[in-house]
Amino acid sequence: MNLHDFPRHPAGLQQVFLLDRDAGLLCRILGLYAARGLDVLHADYAYAARDVMKLRVSVAADAADGTQDRVRVLVEKASTLVGVLAACEHEAEQRRAA
Repeated sequence: MNLHDFPRHPAGLQQVFLLDRDAGLLCRILGLYAARGLDVLHADYAYAARDVMKLRVSVAADAADGTQDRVRVLVEKASTLVGVLAACEHEAEQRRAA
């Protein structure tokens, strides 16, 4: 399969969280997305250090429906959870066809 076989994702926002290695905390963060009705395009996690996980979540961004504001509030809320070490958001780069 080639890169151009994959559909292009719409413009999106990506959030990156560094958190304690805790599956319950991971589920709580993803639950925040569901509670706010955000469409998750992609989510992945990896171990950044011995007891630290890196969670990356991409959501569809639609300026008309206020997605950016909901994501900003979500990141602020998630950053207050015990065990979240850092949280940030930025625009996701679109995948380019070769």
